[in-house]
Amino acid sequence: MSNSSGTRRLSRALSCALAAVLLTLTAPLESAHAATTCTTPAVSNYHVDGNGQLRRWSHSGPLTGSATWYQSVIDPTWGGITTFSGGDGVLFTISGSGALRWHKDNNYNGTGGPSWHPNSGATIGSGWSGFSRVMGGGDGTIYAVAPDGKLYWYRYLGTAGEVNWVSSQGRLIGTGWGGFQRIAPSGKGVLYGVTSGGDLRWYRHLDPLGGNPTWANGGTGTTVGIGWAGFTRLASFGAGILLARNSTGTLFWYRHLDPLGGSFNWANDGEGTSQGTGWNNSQILADVTGCRET
Repeated sequence: MSNSSGTRRLSRALSCALAAVLLTLTAPLESAHAATTCTTPAVSNYHVDGNGQLRRWSHSGPLTGSATWYQSVIDPTWGGITTFSGGDGVLFTISGSGALRWHKDNNYNGTGGPSWHPNSGATIGSGWSGFSRVMGGGDGTIYAVAPDGKLYWYRYLGTAGEVNWVSSQGRLIGTGWGGFQRIAPSGKGVLYGVTSGGDLRWYRHLDPLGGNPTWANGGTGTTVGIGWAGFTRLASFGAGILLARNSTGTLFWYRHLDPLGGSFNWANDGEGTSQGTGWNNSQILADVTGCRET
C-alpha cells in the first residue's frame, strides 16, 4: 500500500452529556498518564482483503505513527465471516449460525509467516448471531451490543480454545449503545464511540475483568473529538492508539494521550497521520492489546 498525504484535524470540545450507560456506579480512576509499552518488534493489524484473504500487517512504530508496514498472508481462505480481535494474537469469529470460534496467530508480534495455534477454529460458544455488534476488549473481555442498544459483558478464560468462561455470562452493563456508527475498544475497559453527528466519545468501563457495571463519570461519555463521521472503519492497537479508514480507503493513525482519564489530549494536536491508501472494502482488525498502559 502506498503512502499518501492527508490529515484530519480534531477540534477541542467540552465534555458531553450523552448518558450511554444507565446501569452505573462510580469509582475512582487510575492515574491518567501511565507509561505505554507495545509488543515488539511490531504490533499487528489484521486485514481481510477483497479476495477474502486474511493478511497480517505489522506496524513497527505504533506510538508515533511513523512506521514501515510489512505484511504476510496468513490465511488465504478466511472469507467474509465476522471477525474481531481478542488481543495478543487471538481472533474470534462468528459463523452464520452464531457459533463463536477461537483462533490464535502465534506470530502476532509481527514476525514470520502464518503460524496458528493447533486448536485454532475451536468452537467456544453459540447463539452469537443475535447481536448487532460484538467487540473484544482484551484479556478475554467481550462486549456485545444487542439490537435494542443494551451492552452486555462476557469474559472468555480459555487459553487454547477450550470452553472456559466466567460464570454469570452476559451481564447487562449499559444501555443506549445502539446509536453509535462505530465503536472501538482500546483495552482496560476504554471504549471510543462515533455518534451519527461525528463526535468521538470516550467511555471507560472500570471493571473489564469482573463485569460489574461501574463506569468513569457515572457512564456519561466525554467528547474527545469531532469530525469522525467520515470514517468507515475504526480500530485500536490499545492504549488510545486508533486507526481510522475514510471512504476513499486511506488509513489514518491517531493517538489519544489520556486513554485512562478521558481528557482532550492528542498527539500531533489531533492531526491524523496517513498510513497509506488502498484499505477499501475490508475489515480492519487491529490487535487490541498490541499496546498497553503499564
